[in-house]
Amino acid sequence: MIFTFTLYPFRHYFLILLMLGLAFGARAQNPAQPGITLQAKNTKVFLVMQEMEKQAGIYFSYDGRLINRDSLVTLNIINQPLNAALQAIFGNRFEYQPQGRYLVITPAMPHLALTNTDVTTDGNSVSVSGLVIDERSGERLMNASVYEKDQLVATLTDEHGYFKLRLRPGASGSVALTAGKRLYHDTTVHFLPSVWVNARAGMGAYLADKSRGNRVERTGLGQAFISTRQMIQSLNIPNFFASRPFQVSLTPGLSTHGMFSPQVVNTVSLNLIGGYTAGVNGVEAGGLFNINKRDSRYLQLAGIFNLVGGNMTGLQLAGAHNFVLDTLKGVQIALFANRAEGSVSGLQLSALNNDTRYLRGVQIGLINRADTSKGISIGLLNIIRNGFYRINYFANNLANANIALKTGTHAFYSTLLLSTNISSTQKFYAFGLGIGHDFMLSDKFYVSAEGNYLLANNTLWDNQWGQAKLLLNLQITPNISLVAGPTFNHYKYNHRWHIPGYRNITQAPEISSNAPYVPGAATQTRQWLGWEAGVAFNSAFKSVKREKTFSQAWYLGFAATEGKGWDEPYNFVTGAEISLQRDLNSGLTGIITTGFTHFATNSSIELVNILPVKAGVRLKMNKHLYIQGDLGEAIGIDYQRKRYVINPVTNTIDSYRMKYNQMMYSFSAGYMFNNSFDAGFKFDDYGLQTEFKQFALRLGYRLKLSK
Repeated sequence: MIFTFTLYPFRHYFLILLMLGLAFGARAQNPAQPGITLQAKNTKVFLVMQEMEKQAGIYFSYDGRLINRDSLVTLNIINQPLNAALQAIFGNRFEYQPQGRYLVITPAMPHLALTNTDVTTDGNSVSVSGLVIDERSGERLMNASVYEKDQLVATLTDEHGYFKLRLRPGASGSVALTAGKRLYHDTTVHFLPSVWVNARAGMGAYLADKSRGNRVERTGLGQAFISTRQMIQSLNIPNFFASRPFQVSLTPGLSTHGMFSPQVVNTVSLNLIGGYTAGVNGVEAGGLFNINKRDSRYLQLAGIFNLVGGNMTGLQLAGAHNFVLDTLKGVQIALFANRAEGSVSGLQLSALNNDTRYLRGVQIGLINRADTSKGISIGLLNIIRNGFYRINYFANNLANANIALKTGTHAFYSTLLLSTNISSTQKFYAFGLGIGHDFMLSDKFYVSAEGNYLLANNTLWDNQWGQAKLLLNLQITPNISLVAGPTFNHYKYNHRWHIPGYRNITQAPEISSNAPYVPGAATQTRQWLGWEAGVAFNSAFKSVKREKTFSQAWYLGFAATEGKGWDEPYNFVTGAEISLQRDLNSGLTGIITTGFTHFATNSSIELVNILPVKAGVRLKMNKHLYIQGDLGEAIGIDYQRKRYVINPVTNTIDSYRMKYNQMMYSFSAGYMFNNSFDAGFKFDDYGLQTEFKQFALRLGYRLKLSK
């Protein structure tokens, strides 16, 4: 007998009951065992079933809509097996699956049959063709899977129910084919040289846990890269998985395992462009992407993304994005984003975003998210649901106006700092990051130990300011606290002369009247003990429901930007963008962007126009907020910039023209007013070792091209 579990709307009731049953640790009576004695005349069926439960020592689990509990039955059974009693009551309407102390009752599924089969032997191969039909109605069935379990060869029936497979004969010359389709029982046919035998067979040792389903195929990435034929086969063969030492794929479906690739767990998997397999128990490398239906272990490498439907154990490395639908035990490293739907015990490292539900490790990225954290998140912003965010406004002995955003938990939090000294003759600007820990002495009094690193501006953002702080916090209301304490400061000034109008922190000499100003010609440092005092506003992150969307829509985007150059003499930077966007996953969008950027200067002899060409991803943090990261090439056009150098012989300024072609990157964040308009800010670096950088405001619109 084949026991089956069909996914009906009431599956949640089954799962709850099954979990409770497993906790008892006892085996149910096999329905084939004798022992049921019942005599009933016009008795309600639920009373008869209660007596059967009592005698068999089990509990029935079923959806109440399947059985009319008040219907009347008459029967006389003496010392019969449980299945005989159920057969007497319900006939062939149901199937019965033991689970612990429960017997799950589900509607009986129809059977498949293979007809008009034709077996042709050609040298060392066997060609088998035929039709797959509904055994009861005789209807020919389209998109049924026909496969050979040992050779891992499979196909789908066409619109007429027809199939054809070419196989190698077994050791005895026989071939066994299995036909499967969603909501049908599998049927296996054994072909001998002159006869064939039909057997309704189970999967034996190949049975696998179906609780995870085919989750990768429901993601946006899965739907974008997995073919419809492979998805149909996953529905037809939900619990058959085999192991093989290796496989090679060009793309999903073009594999050494053919259509069977999503049902095979490999020790070594090589995907030249991309591949879709059941899992990896060793090493997997993909030119662009790897998709695993189930678990992946040890090492997974991809040029763009990795998608794992189960657990990931080991190292997962991707050029853009890693996505695990269950738990991560190991390390995720991606240029843009890492995500684990379950928990993380290990490290998530990315330039843009890390995300999980339960963090027991370390996250390092621009923005980190976790519903619950017992680990460490290091980033510009850490959205921890059991954590806090704190905004400090304070003054110190170097800058009279400072603001800091602190996010994380009391055990560990990150800080974003902005500093300025409001003065016409003692200007000072700085920004940077920090980390901290709160020593909780009481509910209203605690001590914060912090370390900060900032970049400071004296016409150029090339000075460094390091701080160590010990701050006392006094909570005066649930959301407001007073903060004060000592600080240790280390300042590095990377100039020979003091710049008039700016604070002279290291007591650098005034610029000489007979020598040109040369940035970076000398380095001066200063250390001192200082102070800090201010007020803090405290709050906690609210729980936000994670959006699950399966959109694959295409968009055409337009944007205008206006920014400020990183260094002088570049004041204002104007630009425009055009982008092609596609939704790939819940909250994930892939973007290709080009445009035009103009750096304006005070000098009429300089003209800098740049054409950026870049690709990246946009991640929705909630319904409206998003962050984006891009990587690409900056190409100089109409490039007439003059590079200034000192002639050591004549002590004069010479110039020369140069071409411009540099690797670039950008980060941005914004607010979507609806699914079309958005506004935000961005940072563009048009060359790692150049001064072509900007902070800009961005106003965008996108036009939806498809659903």
